[in-house]
Amino acid sequence: MTPERVASAYLQLFPSRLRKAHMALLTYAEGANPDGWATPSDVERFSRLYGVPRGPLGALVGMLSRQPLPDRRAVVWVDAVRNPEAAYPHLIQQHDRAVVRAFGWFCHTIDLGWLRLRSPVMH
Repeated sequence: MTPERVASAYLQLFPSRLRKAHMALLTYAEGANPDGWATPSDVERFSRLYGVPRGPLGALVGMLSRQPLPDRRAVVWVDAVRNPEAAYPHLIQQHDRAVVRAFGWFCHTIDLGWLRLRSPVMH
């Protein structure tokens, strides 16, 4: 698949509001975070700000959420950028189609070399 086709698929696969949230999140993170990449709290904040589901937004920046344990209120995030071995297939498969699609698009952009982290920072 060509880079042009991947770029055009972005417009077809993701709703306008999610794309706007994604672009705003990337722009914000580039200037605000040491490695230039979004953190879980950034994903949560931009999800609320734009009124989009956090799962697909997180997946577009390489983060997968896990349901909290019954005794925990906070969502647990797996960061596939900084810790790719934690994003195992079982975790990916537990998500709905929108998250799987977004994460697949993200992974494909990595394969194309579009991801350029300064030096990953663990959160």
